[in-house]
Amino acid sequence: MDQALTRQKIKELRALVAESDRIAVVLQDDPDPDAMSSAIALRALLGRNKQTTPIFAFTPVTRPENLTMAHLLEIEVAPANTEELRSYDKIAMVDVEPGYFGDKVPRSDIVIDHHPGYPLGVSPFEDVRVGYGATATIMTEYLVTAEERISERLATALMYGIRSDTLGLSRRVTENDIEAFVHLYPLANYHLLRQIDRPELPIQFARTLSRAMKRLELRDGLIVIYLGEVERDDLIVQIADFCLQFEGVQWVVVAGRLGPNLVVAVRNHGMGRANAGELVRRLFGDIGNAGGHRNMAKAIVPMQSWNQREHVTRAAQIERRLRELFTKGIIGEADPTNGRSISTNSRGPG
Repeated sequence: MDQALTRQKIKELRALVAESDRIAVVLQDDPDPDAMSSAIALRALLGRNKQTTPIFAFTPVTRPENLTMAHLLEIEVAPANTEELRSYDKIAMVDVEPGYFGDKVPRSDIVIDHHPGYPLGVSPFEDVRVGYGATATIMTEYLVTAEERISERLATALMYGIRSDTLGLSRRVTENDIEAFVHLYPLANYHLLRQIDRPELPIQFARTLSRAMKRLELRDGLIVIYLGEVERDDLIVQIADFCLQFEGVQWVVVAGRLGPNLVVAVRNHGMGRANAGELVRRLFGDIGNAGGHRNMAKAIVPMQSWNQREHVTRAAQIERRLRELFTKGIIGEADPTNGRSISTNSRGPG
């Protein structure tokens, strides 16, 4: 833990924020545990409450375990609105950076993150530590260095944030992440952690999974499935997580149409040179919001923008085009149709 750096950052951060400032904390779409825990940690560091420093996201929390976390730990994430954000004295971002939002966020005053790939020097306060496994680790260091009390609720949230972003301290974990985790360990509530780990799955997941399994096709370690219209964003992510468990699977791409948007979830085992977050930014950053980590990423693209660029609208065509894009991006093949299929069922979505 670099306490000298962190102490200086805390000094800069507190100097930037006036006692009377209303601060909006803006999170990525469908916020994850690292983002939510970091948001409430920032609020604690600044001595604020949910009235003076509310948390916002442009799309809500959808994954069952994340919803359970938000419910049990009483983390409120309100719908973001560009015009409403203009009314705040300061806009903070944790676990995400201004480039992710495009013009949806009028400005950024505070940025604390661990993701690479975004330009710096656009906000008065920035602390981006790309070597860290979780933003929750940075926030834990802030609280420890500032000698702030870490409540049981906050410790539980931060510990879960670190654990989820590092896959149980097995992915991109650093000594800083482990040190933060060890500090939080005796402060956290393990009964709540067990409840978060075992959320109830919606019955719709079983129906969607059944349709997806009928079309499952693996080529060169890659599964690509287009689900068509879906009722909930989290179904796409859950199918992607499920498919990554199969033998021989290295990458999974699951997409679906949610309202006016094409939502694409990407998963891999973190092996090889390809980076899921960088790949989705390269493939979709010009037409939508895209980003993530080395082994998990997400893109949200307006269908209108997709149609204008790709000129494919039917379900089978969308699935085929997604496979072409990701095959070329991951394997680098000019002609992805040369990939050997190891599935006997190649039927496209209806």
